[in-house]
Amino acid sequence: MSVIKGRAAVSNESGRFEACQRFDFDDGWQVQEQPLQYKPKTEWLVDRAKTLINYNDSPDIDFDRSINPYRGCEHGCIY
Repeated sequence: MSVIKGRAAVSNESGRFEACQRFDFDDGWQVQEQPLQYKPKTEWLVDRAKTLINYNDSPDIDFDRSINPYRGCEHGCIY
């Protein structure tokens, strides 16, 4: 597993209360990745959002509006 310093979590280990455990093993199907020779820079982008309020029309949610100021992050989260 290659590590890029400053870029998200390196592992996803199972918790002690989980019923199943995950582990990596080499089955020969993965392409060997070359380690990066540079450190990627974090980019800050200005986002001109039109609204902060999200409208929900899902039957399993008890409210029809919520506030969600997040657009995601450098880890790939989409919130």
